[in-house]
Amino acid sequence: MAKNITYKCPTCGGDLAWNANTKSFKCKYCEDEFTNEQLEALGENHIDEEKVEKHRELEGDKSQYRSTDGTENGDLVAYTCSHCGAEIITNRTTAATICVYCQNPVVMSEQVIGDFSPKYVIPFKVDKSKVMDAFKRFSKKPLTPKDFNPDNVVEKMQGVYVPFWLYSAKASGMISGEGTTQRSYRNGNNEYSETSYYNFTRSGSVTVDQVPVDASKKIEDDAMDSIEPYDYRDITEFSPSYLAGFLAERYDLNADQCYERAELRIKNTLKEELEKTAQYDSVNITSFNSEVEVKSKDYALLPAWLLYTKYEGKNYLFAMNGQTGKFIGNLPIDKIKLTVFTALGAIGGFLAGFAGYFMFM
Repeated sequence: MAKNITYKCPTCGGDLAWNANTKSFKCKYCEDEFTNEQLEALGENHIDEEKVEKHRELEGDKSQYRSTDGTENGDLVAYTCSHCGAEIITNRTTAATICVYCQNPVVMSEQVIGDFSPKYVIPFKVDKSKVMDAFKRFSKKPLTPKDFNPDNVVEKMQGVYVPFWLYSAKASGMISGEGTTQRSYRNGNNEYSETSYYNFTRSGSVTVDQVPVDASKKIEDDAMDSIEPYDYRDITEFSPSYLAGFLAERYDLNADQCYERAELRIKNTLKEELEKTAQYDSVNITSFNSEVEVKSKDYALLPAWLLYTKYEGKNYLFAMNGQTGKFIGNLPIDKIKLTVFTALGAIGGFLAGFAGYFMFM
């Protein structure tokens, strides 16, 4: 196996990449398809750790370099493309990329072995054509500036395997609070409302499996949280072949550094479940105590489509879950259109009120 991995078609020697539509590895030349099991049987997924190329530090001023993912002036290092021999400049945490010279997908073996070897991966299920269509539809908003052309930026959409820690744990705790119930009744011609007050305590435990926390400093936590959940029925043992044709990051936040966010999510889940048992009309929690026992912390790569773009100096992000298609994003707003839209809304409200005035004259 080459120092850095490129996957070649056993039939014609063309480039292989994961195809989200067919759920297989497809050759872009002869279009033959292969399963991961077939590649493993051919020895295509074995990494010889003795031959793994270590990254090379760049000398001098790094501002002259641009990485394969567009990062400038960042923490950049160099590798060698095992297909054409060109120098690949990329971020220190990059685990898979595309060679800008020969367009071959390259997996940085150094980033997927040892402590950086993921246990699990969820392969992409949404292909680029579908995510591009979704972005174009999303961009056609009434207040989007006319000169913001989604066709000019959509090609920058990147499929990225994002590093996550998955925490499985048991959480135990107790809540105390005040609950109220209300009832209304009539007595003769009089109607009454009665409120009853209760003090309550609830205790219990929950077991949670694979609570995800993204482990990359570069990728926005809020964006990753917003495109959840992932369906773990598709999770499988990691194989570097799944990375072919996509970008991938290895973690730069370890499991201990991510645990605080995981613990908060686990405790909130416990609190919500305990609160559900307090079946009152209204509930006010006055105290909550809990403890979390972590059963496992597993490293996984989960798929996302990401598009970072700029408009008039401001950054905008579109992110889609590469498995489910759930997406979030923000778009620039045309200030003139917004002013007109607001004015028309005010005029419409005035006219509706004016018409109502004459109806009651």
